[in-house]
Amino acid sequence: MMLADAQSLTASTTDLSIAIVSYNTKEILLDCLRSVYAHTTAITFEVIVVDNHSQDGTVAALKEAYPAMSVVANSDNLGFAKAVNQALTVSRGRHVLLLNSDTIIRDQALATMVGYLDNHPDVGAVSCKQCTGEGRLSRTCFPFPSLRDHLYHASLFQRVAPRMQTAAAGRQAVDCTLSQDVDWANGACLMVRVALLSRLGGLDEGFFMYFEDVDLCRRIYREGYRVHHHAEVEIVHLVGRSSGPRVDRLNLEWELSRIRYIEKHFSPVTRWLMKGWIAGGTGWRLVQSMWCAVAQRRQQRQRCLTTIRRLWGGSRTVEQLRADFSGLQGE
Repeated sequence: MMLADAQSLTASTTDLSIAIVSYNTKEILLDCLRSVYAHTTAITFEVIVVDNHSQDGTVAALKEAYPAMSVVANSDNLGFAKAVNQALTVSRGRHVLLLNSDTIIRDQALATMVGYLDNHPDVGAVSCKQCTGEGRLSRTCFPFPSLRDHLYHASLFQRVAPRMQTAAAGRQAVDCTLSQDVDWANGACLMVRVALLSRLGGLDEGFFMYFEDVDLCRRIYREGYRVHHHAEVEIVHLVGRSSGPRVDRLNLEWELSRIRYIEKHFSPVTRWLMKGWIAGGTGWRLVQSMWCAVAQRRQQRQRCLTTIRRLWGGSRTVEQLRADFSGLQGE
């Protein structure tokens, strides 16, 4: 069923569809769900969990704890964007919440966000304040990436001019303690109008993970809507708990998604400059890998070579590059 078809069946009786993508996060996912059901009583909602082939018994645990809940069990890890789109095809809500499995919902947070969208028809998406388990505020809202940011945040620039990099980051920082319109907010807890998301064709499945939220917010603005950060609403985000320990794979996915975002949203000249800068930094890391331990050197070298091939080989090579890298790591 296509997304538009799913929405044609909706009588707007369900306020919110909560889409959670899971991958080997059984225990924290169950904690998240308990918080959702305990602290979301002022609206009607449904939860749709899309499991990307977890090996920790997630699907069985969900069916036992929540037998009536909608669970989509994939036979492979399809990535975040594609999994969210799967949830959208079976959703019934007027709004949809992209929610990480490593979050804890507080009292009526989601109801407040639904109310904000209902009362502000020119807002396409709303985010909220996120704090760590220790109570520290997380930065979750940012300006859209630019060529200047791309250079400022490069590891080479940080080594050459760390004070300038720190000053630049401070000037661009968004104060997440204040409610305000923002360029983009992260997808750990982002609520979007379903009709708008349907019109946009869902998330861009070319992003396996990372940057799909930046891309979505950019497209929302192009449709004439605002993205709003609602600082009066707060949830707990146990940052990194849903990502797992495979740092090399996550770093590679971030790099592949960054390249796709650059190719999609920047002019040819800017694109060439940014990709050239990435190639230079990747080449430097490749040289540095010579001094790493043997196992680490092999993985870092493969990650660098995979990034360089993607830079100049185009998006058609992405699936093969990802498969080659996974094969190297024994995944």
